Amino acid sequence: MFWMVRIVRLVMRFGHLAEARYKEWQEERQFQIAEGRRQLAARNYPEAEKHFSLALAERRHSNHRRCELLLNLEQAQRRQGKFTYAEQTLQAAMAIASNRSLRAKAQDALVDLQIEQSRYPEAEQSIVDILQTEHAEARPDTARMARSYRKLGAVRLKSGRNAQALEAFRQAADLSERVFGAGHEETAQSFAELGMLHRQHGDHPQAQVFLRRALDIYRDASGLDSHEATQGLSHLAASLEESGDLDGAAGEFERLLQLRARLVGVNPLENAETQVRLAGLYLKARRTGPAKELLNSAISVLERNGGQPLARAVLMLAVVEEQSGHPREAERWREVASNLAGAVQ
Repeated sequence: MFWMVRIVRLVMRFGHLAEARYKEWQEERQFQIAEGRRQLAARNYPEAEKHFSLALAERRHSNHRRCELLLNLEQAQRRQGKFTYAEQTLQAAMAIASNRSLRAKAQDALVDLQIEQSRYPEAEQSIVDILQTEHAEARPDTARMARSYRKLGAVRLKSGRNAQALEAFRQAADLSERVFGAGHEETAQSFAELGMLHRQHGDHPQAQVFLRRALDIYRDASGLDSHEATQGLSHLAASLEESGDLDGAAGEFERLLQLRARLVGVNPLENAETQVRLAGLYLKARRTGPAKELLNSAISVLERNGGQPLARAVLMLAVVEEQSGHPREAERWREVASNLAGAVQ
């Protein structure tokens, strides 16, 4: 009788230990997944890759969960430029994608991977396949189609097919406005891309219409303190200058520099080039004081790389000195600009 009691107690003890170990294993697995997602959202891609890899090392996942983890791992690898590993991971995800949603995510990830590798013909074919698949569905995913048309426009633009890119961006803008709404940032991005392309074609009235519509949406949705918004503002200012509205361009360049002063991670070379463009507008208005201040600031950045942008800024500084009645200083800066230009050639 005594031995039976002992056996029951041992079985119960083993059961408690097994339950505790199972609970610990579950918590560890959930931690790796949650931490991987957190690091991915924070753009800490090496850490995200580590945690997703650890999560995938555990065999007890459904195919659905494993596919989701593989897609997250692929994104972390792609963002680090580990394209070979990312493609292998993506192929593994595609092999077990069990429903329409997962297959769509895997196909979209393949397009992003092909674009980042500059494999534009392959990317275009992948996007066309996606659009054909969605058009054949009884209930197509129009949001996905809008994003796909945007990617198609970008790919065609990279391939030098501007007219076809313009048509793809128009379709993206039309779908975005219907699916996301007139005030959504997806719609703003489509308008911005249309505006940039019209500017490249020299169609400034249309460019400015689309760029202003994009900026109005950004302002209402999240303010103008974003990379996308400042890019749109930069194109608007440039379009105004190129179309002859110098006062309007100066105002937009001023606003752009004020916005960038509040942002983190601004490209200093881009900012310096904006300062030079605004200084040029000031010179045309004979506002030599503000022009000189901007050029001195820009030159301090541009001189790190040298080249044509620096030569242009120095030559502009010579014009400032000439307008200010300092011919000797102007001649000195022209000589410096000439030497810089010669070094570039």
